[in-house]
Amino acid sequence: MTLPVSAITSLRASFSPFSALSRPCRLFVSLLQTPNTVSPISPTHIKISVQHLPRNSPQLPEMTVGFRGGKELKLEVGKLKMSVQDVVEEVGRIGRVIEREESLKG
Repeated sequence: MTLPVSAITSLRASFSPFSALSRPCRLFVSLLQTPNTVSPISPTHIKISVQHLPRNSPQLPEMTVGFRGGKELKLEVGKLKMSVQDVVEEVGRIGRVIEREESLKG
């Protein structure tokens, strides 16, 4: 399954890199990281901000994905015990809906 990268504008994630529940967040961030050569004014640029939690933090991992048009998707990865595939499917589903809406508008 491919990610609709053109529909994603931002990603905010908070997780402890040492927690097993954080694995989907770590892998999803690595999928979206853009090379340093991509200009911030490029339409494919994704603003990524990651907050690393301490090793013994009780806070569960979570991500917020921002899409074009101001829509946001908050995923409580740790609470729902999501896998990487679950995260990719959910973000892909929302991204495809947004791309479809934009193609119908013009």
